[in-house]
This record gives sequence, C-alpha cells and structure tokens, in this order.
Amino acid sequence: MNPTQQVALLRTLLVEHGEGAWVVCGSSSMVPTFAPSARLRVVPAAAPRVGDVVLFDTGDSILTHRVLARVPWGSDAWILHGGDGGWGAGLVRQSSVLGRVLSPRRRPTLTRRIVGAARAIRDVLRRAAARDVTPRIVPDPLATGRLYDAGADGLDAQFAGSRATVRRFDVIDEPQRRCARDAERVLEIGCGTGRLLATLGGRLCVGIDVSEGMLRIAAGKDLTVMRADAHRLPFAESSFEAITAGNGVLRYLDYGRAFAECARVLRRGGRLAVHQYSRRTLILRPRPRLVPDSPLHVGDLAEVRRPAGEAGFVEEKVYLWRNVSFWPYVVRLPELVAWRLWDHVTFVFRKA
Repeated sequence: MNPTQQVALLRTLLVEHGEGAWVVCGSSSMVPTFAPSARLRVVPAAAPRVGDVVLFDTGDSILTHRVLARVPWGSDAWILHGGDGGWGAGLVRQSSVLGRVLSPRRRPTLTRRIVGAARAIRDVLRRAAARDVTPRIVPDPLATGRLYDAGADGLDAQFAGSRATVRRFDVIDEPQRRCARDAERVLEIGCGTGRLLATLGGRLCVGIDVSEGMLRIAAGKDLTVMRADAHRLPFAESSFEAITAGNGVLRYLDYGRAFAECARVLRRGGRLAVHQYSRRTLILRPRPRLVPDSPLHVGDLAEVRRPAGEAGFVEEKVYLWRNVSFWPYVVRLPELVAWRLWDHVTFVFRKA
C-alpha cells in the first residue's frame, strides 16, 4: 500500500471514528493495535513536518515513525505516520503533539541518533522508576511441583534443541560448578531433571526438588535426588561444603527462610552460588523498552544481598550477564555499568 492509498484509507477510518478518535494505528494490514482513545506524544517539542522522523511515546513503549502526509480535518491537522520498517501507519491529531521531532527532514546523524536513543532510554527508565513495584508473593511449593510435573518429560529435549540456550547456560552455570569443584559434599536446590547436578564435582552430590516428575527423570540418570522443600531442608547442620541454586530457583522461595536453611546445613567457610533472573531488562531494539515485570524475579540486587547477609553470608563475587543473539549468546557486564541491561545474575556467598 503506497502513501496515497494509506491517506485515502485513513481518511475513511477517521470519518468512522469521528472527532473522539485520538489515533488510529495498526500493522501493515491496517488492523488497529491501539484503541481509538489512545494518545500518542512526540518525544521530546515542535510540530513535525512531512518527511520528519519522530519518536512517539505511547505510555508503555516508544515507537519511531516517519511523517508521510498531513490530512486536514476540521480545525485540526492529522499527521499520517508510518513505521520506518513498514510496521504500520496511523493518524495523530496535531494538538496532541507535545514533544520535539527527533530528526527533521535530513538524514539523522550519528550524534542525533545517539542523543535520541539516550532520551528514549531515559524516559523509559523514568517511567519504570515511577511505576509501582508488584509485590513478590511466594508461590505454594506443591503448586510449583505440579506445574513442573506437567512439563517434565519434554524439558530436556526443549533445552537441548536450542544451541543458543545450551551455550548460554554453559557460561552462566560455570560459577555454580566452580563453587562445587573442591567440595566433598554438594547440595543442589531445585535440581530439576539433573542437568546441572550431573556436571557438579564432589564425592557426594545431592539434588532436591518439589517436582516428582523432574526427580523421576533425574533418578533415571543415576543421580542422587530426593523430594524436599528448601524452606525445610531434611539435613543436619553443617552437612555440606557447597550449595548451588541454579536456573533462578530462588524465585519460588522466600529469600529469608531459604538463606537461613542454607546457612544451617552449610559448613563454616562453605560456599553458596545463587542464580536469578532480572525482573526488568532494558531492550534496545527495535525500540527502547523494558520487558514486562515478573514479580518473582530480581528487581534490585539488594533484594538478594540483604537476606543473605542477615543469614550470615558474605558476598565473594557477583556475575551479571546479558543475553545476545550471537555467539557466545551471553556477555558479562561489570556491575558499575550493568544498570538495567542485565538478564541474569549469579551471587557467590561464603558462610562467615
């Protein structure tokens, strides 16, 4: 559909929606993806002209569009815009334009691109900071077990079917393996089907989980496993030299209770490695945005550090990673610059 046809079609849509419509926006098939009452703003203030590339703030995401034409309607002008990648088209009433054009007419320079992206990221983070944080509610262990029972049989095949996932976790799991390498007795919390447990060193490695289906598969690999709740570990004090908790398993646990139990069964000087996922990660392409909140994951590193310290653990090292689409499919980020860019975190604690 060329711009002339888009103008004609959007004139029709405008007539159908009437004066109450703020925006009609859709995919290449012109299926509306925003409600007629939605309001777009240009980020950050001047009226755009035909040919300008503008940054639209929809409230929960940011879209880049090019102004293709103006459609007069009553006392207002409506601006036809289409995605740079052919994503869509829409009409924005001129009186709703509150910001500045990102790159007027001429091809945007590298500096303009960087400044525009920085402003977009800033606005996303400001909205994220102002957003109410969803409270973290620990799920029932029995319900969690039943959830994983249902998908246990296909989990290993699903994991192995993705080369990127296999390689990514080969890197992410290394601190867990290093933590257990010199220990005689190792406990893995949330061992699942035994993927990580099978690679841990130690004379005796024990895995626990709340899913019977997962444990059945792990036992079939000649691994030592048992059904147990990490809030009430069935082991005596100082039973292990190392504990691992991979693949974000602590998201299903109360941090305070879980760390207290780990401290109880871990020998003095023993190490605990904990992997968790990020609650909110900044995605830069195709437009700056934050992934939806997942209240079980980690929003702030202090959420893990505080209860670990209260249980008597001393942090030795923290690893922050970001997923990438190319080999090795994950990169480590220094904490000082990790900001909201990280997807995974692994803490290594030592029992004081």
